[in-house]
Amino acid sequence: MQMDSGRSWKSYAADISNSSMMNKILILFLGLTFCVPLYAQDSGYARLLVDTLASPYMAGRGYTEDGGKKAASLIATEFQKHKLKSFGKDYFQKFSFPMNTFPGKMMLRADDVILEAGTDFIINCNSGSVNGSFELVYLTDTSMTWDKLQQKSRVPEFRNKFFVVSKYFEALHVMSLPNIKGVVVLTDKPLTWSVSAGSEVADFLVIQCRKDKFPGYSTRITVEIENQFVKKHRALNVVGYLEGAVKPDSFIVFTAHYDHLGKLGTKALFAGANDNASGTAMIIDLARHYGHAVNLPDYSIVFIAFAGEEAGLLGSSYFVENPLFPLKNIRFIINLDMVGTGIDGIKVVNGSVFKSEFEKLTKINTEEALIKEVSMRGESKNSDHFPFYANGIPAFFIYSLDPSYKEYHNVYDTREHLPMTAYEGIFRLMTGFVNSFSKN
Repeated sequence: MQMDSGRSWKSYAADISNSSMMNKILILFLGLTFCVPLYAQDSGYARLLVDTLASPYMAGRGYTEDGGKKAASLIATEFQKHKLKSFGKDYFQKFSFPMNTFPGKMMLRADDVILEAGTDFIINCNSGSVNGSFELVYLTDTSMTWDKLQQKSRVPEFRNKFFVVSKYFEALHVMSLPNIKGVVVLTDKPLTWSVSAGSEVADFLVIQCRKDKFPGYSTRITVEIENQFVKKHRALNVVGYLEGAVKPDSFIVFTAHYDHLGKLGTKALFAGANDNASGTAMIIDLARHYGHAVNLPDYSIVFIAFAGEEAGLLGSSYFVENPLFPLKNIRFIINLDMVGTGIDGIKVVNGSVFKSEFEKLTKINTEEALIKEVSMRGESKNSDHFPFYANGIPAFFIYSLDPSYKEYHNVYDTREHLPMTAYEGIFRLMTGFVNSFSKN
């Protein structure tokens, strides 16, 4: 079901938990969490959260089938259960942005061979609706350049045809080629999708296709693609906090984005178990932990689950521009994004910038032997810590490391595949890090 863009924010937020199916899931979810220990980390609770957030019902926590809305509802329900306070009348910070979506048909046939969306092919997220059969022109020599493609596309005999090329050109994200209908890129690399260019619709179709799935030298492709451009996709940051025992006006903030890519058509599900159901699960688990008075630190703890990260850090940018509490009162930001592995430990973005805080992490890990390694990295702009850091707020972006888990922005980043190898160690490292501020 596509959200009605003409609805008011009041009605949108009011019915966020009204779905009978969602109520059934929440009843089951809440019933299963009764067995969780009160004061300690519990990987079973986190696993249940990941499994729920990455379930088909959540539709990839994206832009069709109310996926993002369903996830926000679940997070808010858990915040309420763990007795988090809100900065307003509820946990939601509302904002909107334009987004191109694909709620309907998504079919590609090369001659008589039908290819599957997500596994065999993907399309650029700014693609429009296309329905027709088109002749193919092969330009697969390795010396092909963008300039040569542009020259070829001006040849009148290639009008309304598809070029087939053997490498991807970054310019295809933002530029089209005159006359031709689109480009098929044959690749040996894993197919990874993105929605970061979905704020507009192009008149040019780019299809990336697995070379081993595309029948050799097909003469035609038949395409049926339905897009729906939503001018104001309504999204929700979910924000709650627990008041500190000694310094209630100073904040340590845990963040994670809960959105993912959603669906490409009706079948291709980008579930986003590691990216970032794992980080979302951990901040909810941390909220549960600190929701018990025995664990409450000196500083107030804020938990923010951001929407719109995959669309370009939109939720975190909106929060920084419209803060619910004074940003100058933030002592430190810990952004958790992809923490569902960890056989090789974690990487700490901005570790080389905030060295004293990084040394705290390494000391805690050494003393308690929690994970294999806490390794340092410099600055990075690719997650929700960055809008805060760009505004002078100290922040880490933490992600886990596992060379054997290569699922990223593809249909295989699923709850069944996610190992959550070092979840307990990372969780304990985070609580130790928070406790270290209480000693200051």
